[in-house]
Amino acid sequence: MYPLIDAELSLKDIIDPTKKKLYITEDANGFYTFVYYQDVYEAYITDFLKIDDLAFNQSVSLTGGEIASLPVNTTITHSFTQSNTLDAENGEQLKHLTIKSGSIPLNLSSTFRHDIQLVITFPYIKKNNVALTKTVALNYNGSSPVVSNNTIDLSGYSIDLSENNTKVNTLTYTAALTVTYKAGSPINATQKLDVQTGLTGIQYQYADGYIGHYDINMPEDTLKIEIFDNAYAGNVYFTDPKVRAIIYNSISAASSVKMNQLETYSNITGQTNITGSIINTNIPINYPAVSEIGQTKTTTIQLDKTNSNVQTVFNPAPDQVIYKMSGIINPGGVTTNFVTDTSKIRIRGEAEIPLEGKITQFVLLDTIEDISYPDIKVDGNDVTVLSAAFNLALVNGFPLNTNIQMYFLDDTGMIVDSLFSTPHFIASGSIDGNGKVTTPTTVHIKEIFDEARYKRVSTSSKAVIYAFFSSANNGTVPIKIYSSYKIKSNISINVKANVSF
Repeated sequence: MYPLIDAELSLKDIIDPTKKKLYITEDANGFYTFVYYQDVYEAYITDFLKIDDLAFNQSVSLTGGEIASLPVNTTITHSFTQSNTLDAENGEQLKHLTIKSGSIPLNLSSTFRHDIQLVITFPYIKKNNVALTKTVALNYNGSSPVVSNNTIDLSGYSIDLSENNTKVNTLTYTAALTVTYKAGSPINATQKLDVQTGLTGIQYQYADGYIGHYDINMPEDTLKIEIFDNAYAGNVYFTDPKVRAIIYNSISAASSVKMNQLETYSNITGQTNITGSIINTNIPINYPAVSEIGQTKTTTIQLDKTNSNVQTVFNPAPDQVIYKMSGIINPGGVTTNFVTDTSKIRIRGEAEIPLEGKITQFVLLDTIEDISYPDIKVDGNDVTVLSAAFNLALVNGFPLNTNIQMYFLDDTGMIVDSLFSTPHFIASGSIDGNGKVTTPTTVHIKEIFDEARYKRVSTSSKAVIYAFFSSANNGTVPIKIYSSYKIKSNISINVKANVSF
C-alpha cells in the first residue's frame, strides 16, 4: 500500500489570510464569530469650521488742530482704532482661537511729507500673555508715497475674539501714528497713512465658542463581506447577523447622524434594503464635554433581528452592505463648543456574523500539490500497472451532510479525471442536543482504476477536493460552526501489475 494524499480541510481554509478588514473571535468552546469592518466616513472639524481671511482697510490723517500744532511742537501723535468681525456663514460665534499657522499682513502707504512711525497693537492677540505689537517707521525721502509691507507670523499666538467675554468673532487693533515735522515740508489734511491689515491663512489648533451649524452629506460607501471569497458556491443563511455603524466623535458639539438608507447587495438576490425603526431617523451621538478635551466618545447604532429585517436580508448572506448616511453638527442651535485641529467624526461600518445558520448548498475546495505516485520496479525491470485500488478513509467532523469529490489536474489546471464517477455521500457527524458534533462520521471507500485510467491520472501532480455541504433536512436545521470541525481525507493505493523480465 502506497500513501498518496493526507489532507485536512477546516473552515479556516476558506479564509483569505490577506484580508485586513476582518477579525475573528473564538469563544471558549471554539465557536466562531466573523466581524467585517470598513471606515465608511471620516471628516475633521477643519473640513467644516474654517477661519476666512479678514481684512482691515483704514486711511488716517491728522485733525485740523494737530496740523496747526505740528510745526510748533515738531511731533504729533494721533491715536486710532478699528474693529472687524469674522465671517459667520454657519452662524459661528467664536470666542477663542489658538493659532497653528497664519499671519497678519501689515501694508502701509504714507503720503505724509514728514517722517512717521506707526505702533500698532492687537490687544487680544497674545503669546505668553503679552499683546502683539508691531512698530514700523516710514521716513520721507522726498518722494511719495512711502511704502512698507510686513508680515507678522501668528504661530503660537492666542486670539480672544470675545474681548474678555463681551463679544464674539471680533478682532480689534489700536494704533498710534507719530508724525515728526520736517522743516520746509508742507502739512495738510490730504496727507494720510493707508493701513491694510487683518488675518490671512489661519489654521487653528484650538477653537471654542459656538462653532456653527453644519449639515453633513456623507458620500456613499461600501462594506464588503468576503467570508466566502474562497468558497466555490453556496447558499448560507445566518441566524443572528448584525450590521452596525460605530461613530467615534471627538468634536465637543451636540451632533446627530442618520442612516438615510442601508442596502445590501448579493450576487444571488441583487440589491435589498435593510429596514427598521432607526433607518432614516436622526440619532443623537455622544460627544466630549468641555472638560474632556482630547477625548473621543463612541456611539453604536446596531441593526439586528430585534429591530430590523437584517436576518431576512442575510438569507442568503449578501456580499456587500452599502451605507448612505448624513449628519448634523449643532442641530439644536447655539451652545458652547470646543474643538482642536484633530477633532473629527469617524464612522466605521461593521457586519457581525456568528457562524450559526442553515446551509442549503455550500461548496468548499482545497487544492493538493505535489502528488507523487509509486515508481514500481522489480529487479530493475519496469512494471505495467493493470489496475489500482484507491483506498479512502474520510472523516466528516462537520454537522453537515457532505458529498465529496476529487479531481486530478494536469500542469495547466485542466481536469484529467475524477476519483469517483459521482460525488460520494458522507453523513453528518453525530450531534448532541445543542447541535454540536460529538463524534465525526468515518467512511472507508475503495475505488478501482483500470490500466488506462490509472495511467491517465498518474500523470497529474495535483488534485482539488470539493466538499458539497448541506445541513440536515435540506438545510432547514440551524447549525453552529466551531474551529474543531474538519473534513479529513487519507488516500493510499494498491496496484496489480505485470513485471517484464
